[in-house]
Amino acid sequence: MALRLENVGGAPLSVHHAGIGGLSKRRVMKSPSAEESPATAIQERSVKKPSPDQNAFDSGHAVTEAAPVLSSLGSPPVVEPDMPFNPFLNAVPGISNPYELFKAIVMLPVAILRMIAFTVILLLGLVLTKIALIGARDVLTRPFPAWRRSLLWPVRILARVLLFVCGFHWITIKGKPAPRERAPILVSNHVTFVDPVFIFYKHLPVIVTAEENLKYPVMGAIISAMQVIAINRGSPDSRRNAAGEIKRRAMCNDWSTVMIFPEATTTNGKSLVSFKTGAFTPGYPVQPMVVRYPQVHMDPSWVAQGPSIYFLIFKLMIQFHNYMVVEYLPVIEPSWKEQCNPRLFTERTRMTMASILNVMVSEHSYEDLSLVSDAQKAKDYSTIPVIEFGRFERLYRLTMKEAKAYYAKFKLLDPAATNRVTYETFVKVLALPDCQPVQQVFSLFDGLGRGYFNFRQYVNGLAFISRFEKLRETIDAAYGLCDQDNDGILSFEDVFSSLKDLIPSISGRQIQEVWKKLSKGMERVSRDEFVEALQRDPEYLAVFLAARTDLLTPKSAAAASSSAASTLPDGFVNGSLRSS
Repeated sequence: MALRLENVGGAPLSVHHAGIGGLSKRRVMKSPSAEESPATAIQERSVKKPSPDQNAFDSGHAVTEAAPVLSSLGSPPVVEPDMPFNPFLNAVPGISNPYELFKAIVMLPVAILRMIAFTVILLLGLVLTKIALIGARDVLTRPFPAWRRSLLWPVRILARVLLFVCGFHWITIKGKPAPRERAPILVSNHVTFVDPVFIFYKHLPVIVTAEENLKYPVMGAIISAMQVIAINRGSPDSRRNAAGEIKRRAMCNDWSTVMIFPEATTTNGKSLVSFKTGAFTPGYPVQPMVVRYPQVHMDPSWVAQGPSIYFLIFKLMIQFHNYMVVEYLPVIEPSWKEQCNPRLFTERTRMTMASILNVMVSEHSYEDLSLVSDAQKAKDYSTIPVIEFGRFERLYRLTMKEAKAYYAKFKLLDPAATNRVTYETFVKVLALPDCQPVQQVFSLFDGLGRGYFNFRQYVNGLAFISRFEKLRETIDAAYGLCDQDNDGILSFEDVFSSLKDLIPSISGRQIQEVWKKLSKGMERVSRDEFVEALQRDPEYLAVFLAARTDLLTPKSAAAASSSAASTLPDGFVNGSLRSS
C-alpha cells in the first residue's frame, strides 16, 4: 500500500481532497497544472463500493455510501473502517538484522565516547543556563533584555555541539528565516527531540510546549530559558489562555519569535496530522518551516508507539552520520476571510507544508494518543488503532470525555481485545434477541456489511445517534411508549410490556437485563433518569426507532399508551425473576 507519492521528475505538487464532508484524509499528488494552487486542487474522491467478500480495506482507500438502515435517523457519514497508516508508529526494527548488529559492534566505542560527551554537554548547558538566569525574575512572563539573551549564546552553541555528537555533523538548510517584524510566528512539523534542539540553537525563540516537558531534570531548566508558553493539553482553559499569550507575545517585538509545533505532538514524519489553531488565531503572518530526516536504516521519530528516547539516542550514536534537512518556506499572510476564520488559515498553511514534504494529510490528533495511552496503561490493547479523532471532532464535535466513554463501552463488547465486534456478541451484550430491528442497528455500525465492526466504526455510529437532531424528541416519544399507565414513572412492568410489544421474541430474562441497565438497581425510573440512560446507551434508542418507524409521528405515543399491555408471566416480581 503506497502511503506516499514521490515527486518524480520535479513535477509540481498539489493537494487532493479525499473523503466525506471535507474532513477525511488528503494525499499529496502530482498536479495537472503548475499554476494550480493547493487550495484550488482540492477535489472529491469518487465513491467505490467494495465487493461482498472484501474483508480488508483496499489500497485505494475507497468508501461506500451507507445503506439507510433507519429511515428516521438517516445514514451516518461513512468512515474508512481501517486506517491505511498510523502516524504515531515507529516501525523501524531495532538491532535485529546482521547489518544493524555489525554496525552496533563496530560503532560501539564511538557511541560510548559520544554518550560521555552528550552527558557532559547537557550538564555544562545546565550550569551555563543557571548562570545566565541569575537575578532573572518572572522568566515565563516578562521578555529578557538583549544583554541577558546574549548570555545564552554559549548554551546555544552547546546545542549545536550536542547535535554534532548525535551524528548531525552538517545540517542542510534551505531558504532563510524571515525577520521577526515580517513574521512573528514560526511553525514547523514535529518528528523528534532533535527538532527543538536545532530551533533552540538557531532562533532561541519563545516556544509553546506541554507543561510536562518542564519537569525533565536537565532539559526542563534549559527549556525554561526559552521563556516558554506552557500548556496543559488536557485543559481547555489552559489552551484558551495559551492562545491569548501567543497573541500577546507575537504583537510585541520585545519578545523573540514565537515558535509553535501546531500538530501538538510528534509523528513519524509520514504525514501531517491535524493542526491546532493557536498559531493562526492571532491573524499575524507565519513562516512555515519543515524538517526532514532522510534516513534509510534509522527512523529518529519519537512517537507513542515506538522505542524510548534512550534507545533512539543510542541508535543515533551508532550511526556514522545522521541526515537532517531544514527548509524555510515563504511567509504566509492571512487574508481577511482567514483572519475571521483561523481554521482556513490553518489548513492553507498545513497544505503548503504537506506539498513541500510530499506527505499525506490526516485528521489524527493528540487526542488519539490519549486514547491509545489509556488502552496501553490498562493493558487492554497493545495495538488498538487510532480513530483519527480530529475528523470526529469536526463531524460531531466529539469531546475527549465522550470518546473515553465510548471506549469503555467498546471494551464490554470486545472482551477478547480483538478490535472486532460480531453480531452475535452485539446482541449478547445488549441482551436483545436476533431480530430485524437489532440487525438494522448493527448495520448502522457495520456500514460495509463485513459482519463485524471495530472501535472506529463504533465511535462513528454512537456519535451519529447521539447527535441526532431530534434526539430529545425521540427519547420523549420512547418514554411515552414505555409509560403504559401514564403516571410519569417507569416501572419494570411498564418496560416489560413495552419491550414485548416492540420485540415479541425478546425473553423475560433479556428484559430483566435491559431493565438493570436502565434502572441501575432502582425500582422506578423517572423521565430524567430515562433520558440519561438512553443518552448513555443510544443503541437502545436506535432499536426503538427501528422497531417503531412511526415513533416520531404525532399519534404514536398516544396509540402506544392506549394499546393493550402485555401481561407479566408468573415468576416476575419488581423486575426480578423469582426462583421457584
